[in-house]
Amino acid sequence: MADQDRRISGPVTVVDHSVERVALDLAYQIAQDEGSSAKKDRQYWLTLYRQCYKATRGNTLESILKQD
Repeated sequence: MADQDRRISGPVTVVDHSVERVALDLAYQIAQDEGSSAKKDRQYWLTLYRQCYKATRGNTLESILKQD
């Protein structure tokens, strides 16, 4: 694949304020504010990220906190 020619025909924009990035930043902020000294597990992080993602999409608080 290294020998394939690749070209960009238009402008390239790197987006650091996507919904997904805002959700991740929000999750980090919430985790920091919660201040637990215990190591957080994968379920904690995935649940928190999912809730933050829902929040950035405009879901209601009830919907955000409801377990899917």
